[in-house]
Order: sequence, then C-alpha cells, then structure tokens
Amino acid sequence: MIHDDLFYFICNYDKIDNKKVEYMYILKVLVEHPTRSLDMTFDYLSHLYVLPGCRVKIKFGYQEIVGYVDDIIETDKTKEQLEEEKGFHYSYIQKVIDEKPLLNQELRDLANYLSHLTLSPRISCLQCMLPPQLKPSTNHSVGIIYKKSIEFIQDMSLKTKKQQQALAYIKEHDLLPVKDYPFSTVLLDNIEKQGAIRYIQKEIYRNPYQHEEKMVDDYPLTAMQQNVVNQILSSYNSYDTFLLHGVTGSGKTEVYLHLSRFVIQHEKTVLMMVPEIALTPMMVQAFKSRFGKQVAILHSKLSAGERYDEYRRIVSKEVRIVVGARSAVFAPLEHIGLVIMDEEHDASYKQENDPRYLTSQVARIRGQYHKCPVILGSATPSLESYSRALKGVYKMCSLPQRINQNPLPAIELIDMAEEIKNHNYGIFSKKMEKAIQDRLDRNEQIILLLNKRGYSSFLRCNDCKEVVKCPHCDVTLTYHKATQSLKCHYCDYSQPAYLKCPSCKSTNVKMIGTGTQKVEEYLESHFLNARVIRYDVDSTRQKGTHEKLLEKFEKQEADILLGTQMIAKGLDFENVTFVGVINADISLSIPDFRANERTFQLLEQVSGRSGRGQKKGKVMIQTYNPDHFVLQCVKAHDYQRFFNEEMKIRKLAKYPPYCHLVSILIQGKKENEVEISSLEIKNYLTKQLKNAIVLGPANCTIYKINDIYRKRMTLKLINTKGLYPVLERMNEFYKKRKVNVVCDFNPYTTL
Repeated sequence: MIHDDLFYFICNYDKIDNKKVEYMYILKVLVEHPTRSLDMTFDYLSHLYVLPGCRVKIKFGYQEIVGYVDDIIETDKTKEQLEEEKGFHYSYIQKVIDEKPLLNQELRDLANYLSHLTLSPRISCLQCMLPPQLKPSTNHSVGIIYKKSIEFIQDMSLKTKKQQQALAYIKEHDLLPVKDYPFSTVLLDNIEKQGAIRYIQKEIYRNPYQHEEKMVDDYPLTAMQQNVVNQILSSYNSYDTFLLHGVTGSGKTEVYLHLSRFVIQHEKTVLMMVPEIALTPMMVQAFKSRFGKQVAILHSKLSAGERYDEYRRIVSKEVRIVVGARSAVFAPLEHIGLVIMDEEHDASYKQENDPRYLTSQVARIRGQYHKCPVILGSATPSLESYSRALKGVYKMCSLPQRINQNPLPAIELIDMAEEIKNHNYGIFSKKMEKAIQDRLDRNEQIILLLNKRGYSSFLRCNDCKEVVKCPHCDVTLTYHKATQSLKCHYCDYSQPAYLKCPSCKSTNVKMIGTGTQKVEEYLESHFLNARVIRYDVDSTRQKGTHEKLLEKFEKQEADILLGTQMIAKGLDFENVTFVGVINADISLSIPDFRANERTFQLLEQVSGRSGRGQKKGKVMIQTYNPDHFVLQCVKAHDYQRFFNEEMKIRKLAKYPPYCHLVSILIQGKKENEVEISSLEIKNYLTKQLKNAIVLGPANCTIYKINDIYRKRMTLKLINTKGLYPVLERMNEFYKKRKVNVVCDFNPYTTL
C-alpha cells in the first residue's frame, strides 16, 4: 500500500515542478478501446514509477481516455533526448488512477495467455475480468457508499444519566451506523461534543442478496455420493479434472456443498459456476444456507455497484466461496482449492464476443495453476467431455440414481401429425390438455417448455405473401402482443404492430407461429383459475425478477411455470409432477452440427424437473418426428445410446470430438467487400493449411445482422500445429481494413 502523501504526489504529479525530478520512466500503455487495430502498447512518459497493472489517464489524439500500464522502462534521458532519438513526440500521462495493480499476477498472466489463445485484443481480456467500475474505460466511475457511524473513544463522566446510559450502550455496540442507535441525534451530538465518542464515515457494501437465509446443516450423503466425494478428495492438493455424470435429481449439489465444506475448513477457497443467471438464485440459496456471509455472488444481473462491492469483498479475502455465471471464472480468489462448473454442457459457458473463451478451458487453466480439482457436472455431458472421460483424460464419477430412489419420470412422445389428422390444430394435444387439467385438479404444479419467446413468430400477408422482416437483419420480426410491437431479437429493432401489409397495404395479414406470450394467453383463458408464470427474457428483464418469479412458484403461488430454455436446468420444485414440451422440433431443425446434442440435452434436462419429490413425475413431448433417434433416446433416458449414435455421425462428418474446429467470420457493411475478402481468405488458408479441411465461404444462416453482412468459413483440423501463426498473419492483414475477421476456436454455434 502506497503512503497517502506519496499516492497524492503520484496522482497529482502534474502540479509539481517536473524539472526537480531526476528520473524518467517510459510506460507501455494499452488503451481502453478493444479493437484489433489498437492492440499494441503506446509509449507515455512519467516522472514517477507506476506499477504495471495500474490504470492511468492519458491523452490519445484529442481524447482523454483510460489506459492500462503493461510494462515500464526506466531511462536517464530527458523528454527532448527521447524525442530526438525516437523521432516522435512523447506525452506525459495525465494521472495515475490506481495505487496498486487491478489484478494479481495469476490473472494478469491469464489475460495475456487468453489473448493468444483466442486471438483477441489484450485489453478485452483484461476488461472481461473486472467489474464495470474497474475496467480500463472512461465510461465508468468508482462508486463507494459510506454511512455515518459512531466509534467509542473513552469512558468518562457525562452531564446527564441519559447520556451515561447511551454511552454504555454505544460501548457494547461499537461502529454501527448512526441511524441504528435508539437515541436522538441531539443526544448523540452532545456526547460527541464531550469527547466520549466520535463520528466516522464507515464504508459499507451493497448487498445483492436480500434474503436472510436460515442456516442449515449438511445433509447426510448416500453411499454413492460419498464415493464421489472420496474419489475427488483423493486428488486434493493436485490438479485433476473430474466429469461428474449424475442423472437429474441425483444430488450433485449436495456433493458440491460437502466438498466446499472440506475445502474452506482447510483454509482454501471455492469457485462455483452455473451457466444461467436464472439458476444463480437457487445455487446461491443452497450455498448461503450453509456458509452464510462467506459467499459472494458474481453475475451480470447485479447492479454495477453490487458487482463492484462483491468484487472488493473477494479481493479483501472476506469471502471463501464465489457463486456466479460465466464471468465468475475470473473471480480474484487466491488459494483456490476447488473449481466447479455445474451443467458443464451448457452453451452459455461459451463467450460469443471478444475474448471468445470457453469457460471450461479457463477453469482448467486455473485448476492447474492452483493445483486443485476441477469438477464438470452434468446429467447430459457434452460429447467432448464424455469422450475425454472415456479416454481417461478426465476422471469419471457417476451418480446413476435419484437421491430419493424414485425412478426418472415416464416420457410419452405425442405425434402432432396425428392430432392434425383428427382436426386438432391447437397449441396442445388432447392428451396434454387433459394432463394439465388433471394436475391442476390435484393441486400439483406444472412446467411447460416452449423455446420461442414473443406472441407469434412473424406476420404474413395472405394476399401478396409478404413477410414482415427487420430492415437491419435477415430475419422476420416477432410479434409481441403485450406491447403491440414487432421486434427483432437480434438487433432490438422495434416498430408498432400495424396489422397492415407494408408492401400491398392489405389488412388481410395473419400471425404465424406460437411464442410463450401466446401460450400464456391460451392457458389463462382455457384453464379456469390456473395461475401462470411466464419465465423468459421478456418477463425477467428487470433486476430481481428471476428470484421473485422462482420464489413465487416455489411457494406454490402459481400452478404453471411456462418458459423458454431458461427453465430446463437446475430448478428443483417438489410439487412439480408434470412437464410438457410444446414443440420439440424447434431445436432439431436448426442447421447446426450440435442440433441433435442440444435437443437431447434440453429435453432430458427439462424432463428431469418432473417428479423430484415424493410424487411420481410424468413428461409429454409434442413432436412431428416421434421416431427421430434423439427423441427415442430422451424417451428412454438413454444418454449412452445417444452418445454412441451421435458419435457415429460426428465421425463420418468429421466434427468434434474427432477434429478441432475453427470458425472464421468475415463481416462488413458493404456486401461486395465481404465477398471479395472471403475469397481472398479462402485462397490464403487453402495454401497455408495443407492438412485442413476448409469449408466455405458461405452466407451465414442469418446473412445480415444490424446492417452487417456476414460470411463464414469453417476449418477442420486433426492437428493444430502451425495454425496460430497462419491466423495471426491473417488477422494482422485485415485489422485495418473495412471488413472485420473474427476467429472462433471451439465454436458452440455456426449460425
């Protein structure tokens, strides 16, 4: 920690006569703009030593921006001598922002490695590790909250008996905020004037978790759970990656909690990740009920101030466990003894903008650094993870049975083609409608999945057949009845839903398709007294709505939880006995090599929400493809069969895990420039990578997003030796041109 006077001097050195300072330092500074054309250090001068890893204010052209000190070089030359030697004008930094580095050495090294691994600007890697207020950026300021508190100084004889009583109380309840004392401000002021107490400004943390959780003891483990715990603890204090393959309801969370207890008892810390913000409240509740204030929360739905305060609690070592979503993998924990990724298969663990990292890869890097076990948990592991476990690269742990010994729910596939033959054109099959009504009559709860938000998929004119599309993207606009608007789910464009064809002006337009809003309306009108919660991106935009809606359903203040894929994982409600999937074919029809895998995972996961208590569960899946092998595997809860069948397809088509995949996206505002650059890159890669399969260039499934045209190439490689230099040269060539070239390693989607 720099002494206050020295730090004042550093931060205000520009007010000091520079001629009196003998030493000069050249600071190598990364600027805050995360673009490839600026992915280099810029030299600035300082008369004082600034630690690498600190932020500084600098003049960059005509702007005053924030930079990040990457390195520092001492010189005995003057500014004039340096300028004469180098041939350009040097600027001094304007101000030092931090008195010590923002990140510890582990995370600084990780940022540099991540930049190389993902071919991303170094500054973007640093920015993704920090809360908004600490990012090298001029758009955020640090917000610290202080409250006026009272500090006891000494016992002394006061003027009145009431003052003496108040002083005795303050002595026992030192350092509380003033408002928390049961005395008037006038009385406290009189005591303060006599010198018995003093007022201080005490820094307080914002609390993102408002619930007062009742502390509970650990539940006893089953024999299978204890075997898993013992297996993982056998690698304690050494790095190993474990794949915990446990069916839904098998008690994986209790395993995590027992292992965490062991780790913190041995003075180490735990990093616990979940894929969706929607899952965070339930995992936070589980950990808070065991470990209380030792738990910090990190995810993007926290306010900027809450995230900043949680980050500071971690840095100051006030917590031992961090629970969070994807970005929590960069939590500044030290002495990590355990890293856990629950639902490891989930696509949200893949960062889709710079730096395009894979969370499991970063988790393993941190596990290696701290020499600790890394657990990847899932009921439906990714094919890559499961194949690594079979090969012995990961260690396999299994929980093949539910903790309550109940069987997994029975699954029935309903052929919607047969429903149409019987003149049922509605949202629900007759069987599913009856099943919903039966559960409502028995006061049991229901979860319904439709992975399509909005009211209707699009509007079409019955006269000219025109479909209303986004003017900026190559997609149709989705109708949202609640706001009477047509919205683009890619660029957020919105327009009023005038029920008139924009092309021929006909009013003969029809809403095509079904979204969650339409299903919600149908449920409320067709099932009397049914209380419905819609749980999707639109209904959970406001802060805290995730927790409120799930808490309402848990308290059985609603009968039906209707939602998108957000409801498929991690939720545990004992009274849910029926799960219905309204259209299982949505994800199967996506033109992506992971479509089968995602569909199996989604359906198996949502099926697992049924029958988790003492009552038996039932699942119905509506589909037009009941004979599809994916749906047959889901019906039988047969992960092994699905894995074997899908691996045959992957092997024939040469897709992961049988090869390495790199997606190369070429995008720009001018269509012809994107076309020309795509062909140039194709020729370059074909010549440079003789052993690679180069697919494309082809138009992306969604060719235009936000007025940007997009083409894609896909590289398939058995061996990646020599790959990075080739791609780095390509990036270097295009980083100052009008098209943007993006390399994505291990892509989770190729849309």
